[in-house]
Amino acid sequence: MAVKPVEATTLGSYAAELKFTSSAPACSKVNYYVDGTPYFNVLVSGNTGTDSIWGPKQIGRSNITEISCQVCKQVSITPVPEDKKPVKSELKPTLFDGQWAGAGNNSFGSAQRWTLSFATTAAGQAAITGTMEGSFPTVPISASGTVSGSTLSWKDQQTLCSASLLTDVSLAFECHGQGSVQMVMKRQ
Repeated sequence: MAVKPVEATTLGSYAAELKFTSSAPACSKVNYYVDGTPYFNVLVSGNTGTDSIWGPKQIGRSNITEISCQVCKQVSITPVPEDKKPVKSELKPTLFDGQWAGAGNNSFGSAQRWTLSFATTAAGQAAITGTMEGSFPTVPISASGTVSGSTLSWKDQQTLCSASLLTDVSLAFECHGQGSVQMVMKRQ
């Protein structure tokens, strides 16, 4: 893991760019702690990935401990031949469809609880609804997303989010905007 401190835009906050490289050739989940707070990153495109973290003090390699790597379960999705694409009334639910919930701390240390529902709207498309709760008024979530392989991605206002299937009942969820949050969500 490589750590590159970067200048943050808010007075009193610090940021660092992390670069992960796994020895596993396929998808890996990298777990690590930054000053005692757990984080993870799912490497879905090979064995490398990046992430940004924020904190109230300068962040260097010495702040990151207990680094571990897990090989994720590969979820295969068989493409439908062009001549057999389903019409809207024949859409089959994807592995994402249903309600998911998870809790964790964001990059500023605030506890958050997310409840999300995913529903297939067209081939490769999904509707995302739900709420984010914490030490602030409940935030409603409503967006349209794109399914690519075992990852569902969407943008909600200024936040980029993704959900990557780990198993049929758990997924790695993350959102990045002015801060970030990462957690494992469970099917409800």
